[in-house]
Parts: sequence; C-alpha cells; structure tokens
Amino acid sequence: MQIQQKGVTGFQVSATVALSSIGLTVLFVPRIAAEHAGIDGALAAFAAGIFSMIITSIIILLSKRFPNQTVIEYSQQILGKYLGKIFGAIMMVYTLTVSSYILRGFADAMKILLLPRTPLEVIMICMLLIVLYCVHGGISTISKTFEIFLLPVLLVIGATLLFNLSDVQLFRFRSSLSEGILPVIQGASGITFSYLGYEILFFLLPFVQDKQKVMLFGIIGMVPSIIIYSGLTFVAIGILDSLPTSELMYPTIHLARRIGFEFIERFDIFFIVFWILAVFTSLTIYLYMAAISLTRLIGLRNYKPFISILLPVCYSIAILPQNISEIGILGLITNYSGLFIILNSIPLLILSIIRKKGGVNNA
Repeated sequence: MQIQQKGVTGFQVSATVALSSIGLTVLFVPRIAAEHAGIDGALAAFAAGIFSMIITSIIILLSKRFPNQTVIEYSQQILGKYLGKIFGAIMMVYTLTVSSYILRGFADAMKILLLPRTPLEVIMICMLLIVLYCVHGGISTISKTFEIFLLPVLLVIGATLLFNLSDVQLFRFRSSLSEGILPVIQGASGITFSYLGYEILFFLLPFVQDKQKVMLFGIIGMVPSIIIYSGLTFVAIGILDSLPTSELMYPTIHLARRIGFEFIERFDIFFIVFWILAVFTSLTIYLYMAAISLTRLIGLRNYKPFISILLPVCYSIAILPQNISEIGILGLITNYSGLFIILNSIPLLILSIIRKKGGVNNA
C-alpha cells in the first residue's frame, strides 16, 4: 500500500499564490490602472504583473536557501538576531494590517452592492468567524480550500472577460504609447500593489512536498492574476474609455452587470458570490501569515492559540476608519509596507549569498 505524502502539493502552491493575489482588488483594479496610466492601463497592469513575477522568483530563490524555515527565522540568520526580529515584527504588523484592510474593504463593498441594511460590524464578524475556522485547520486545510475554490473563481472572472470582449472598441486604444513607455512604467509602479499576496511564499516552502519544483509552481500561480488584471483593465477601458473607468468605484461590477442570460438575469450577483470566495482566501492567508509571524517571532511553534488573540486586533483596526479618506490612508500604509517587504527580498538574498547563509547546509 502506497503511503500518501503529507504537505502542500505543487498545484496547491499555484492555487495558493493565485488566490492570494486575486482578492479584494479584482473589483477595482481597472480603476487603479486607469488612474495611474490612462489609456495605457492594460499595458501598465501587465508590466506590473511581470515585475511581481520577478519578485516572486527572488522570494522563492531566497526561501529555497532555507527550505525548512520561514522568513521570520531565516531573516535572523541573515540580518542578525535583533535586526531579524525587527524585520519579523514589521512582517507581522504588515500582514495583520492587510488583513484589516481586506476585511474593511470587503464589508464596505458588501454593504454597497448586496447588503445595504446590514451593519458593517455584522458583516466583518461573520467573515472573521469563517476565516478563524479555516486558519485553525493549518496550511494543509488552507491549501486544499484554495485548490477547491480556484477553478470556480477563475471561471466566473473569465466569463466576465469573455462576454464583454466583443464590445471592446479598439479605436479607444489608438493613442496608446503616444507619450512613450514612461507612463506605462509610472503606472506599473502604482498597480504593483494590486498583485500583493505572493508574500505567502516567504512562509510556504517548509510545508511543500516537492521543494525542487516550487519555482515552477510559484510562477504558474502568478499567471492567472496577470491575465485577469490586464484583461479586466483592457476590457473596461475598451468599453468605457479611461476617464469613466477611473471614476467608477467598482468597474468590474459594471462589466458583470452588462452580462445577462435567460437563466441568470443578474450575473453581477453571481459574480459577487464567487468574489466573496476570493476575498475569503486572501483574508485567510494574511491572517495565517500574521499568526505564524507572531508565533515564530517569540520562538514558539503552535500558532493556533494566537489566532483568537489576533482576530479582535484585526477587527479593531478594520472598524477604526470613519470615512473613505481614512480607509485610503489605511490602504496607503498597507501598500507601501508591502512594497518594503517584497523589495527587501533582494538585499536578503544578496546578503545570504555574501554571508554564506543557507544553501546546502540548510537543505
């Protein structure tokens, strides 16, 4: 009898990376792209995706030098105990803050789109209780959940793209690259935040079955988000033009509302149901990273008792903003903290090579 190998499979790695990146921002990524790059928004979204794929590769190369440790542990080997703990604390605060931002953004969207009479507090508490159950199951349960949810989420978003594609007016793109490549690069820098989520690879490698192929599966996991974000931006701008797209709060919902079938009159409601799954997965993975970061930071292994401690903190941060301006400030904090975290993978990799940390000795 063959014994089933425990751990995260290659496909589950791809599913986890994909659904960690596709979450809350899928509703408004065309707006972000149109705001930052105008008519070149789709090109900027694609360029941001390629940049994110490069950073993903660097994170995997770094983590493969320490295949049995998370970033909280090996950063202390590379930077020293005190600087490493500071970096770990920043990672913990970042992942907890992102969890709060996702939770608040989800609650606001649900109140506007689906549940106008339901208090924000009720929406957030219900989501947190469901996430608590999943996170408590560990990375195996989380990765299996992602594996199950991946296909339906991609199919619904793919249908939104496909059924709107015929209405794209290509003449709207006649002025693309009229100002050169610089607007695309500048726009890409603002859209890069939308791809965040692949930071899970800082924590995932110790649990992966086939560590030799994790690079392949990690890169594959980035492909769906690149196609979806670039495609949604292309379709939204091609149908609405860049200025109206930049003024809509949720352009993707507008695209979903344009679709109608005899058996599904309100495709946007159908879309929102599966979007909830995407938000659930991204919120789950960030809370898991926050719990793991806190646990490893204080030198413990069992993270489960700390989940119940972090949830009230996450809720408190999420409920704190009183208006759109304050929510925007929370978003800026999470975006630039995320940029700091992912860009630090480059010096960490270089320092690990120079100081001969990791590699064969840690395999």
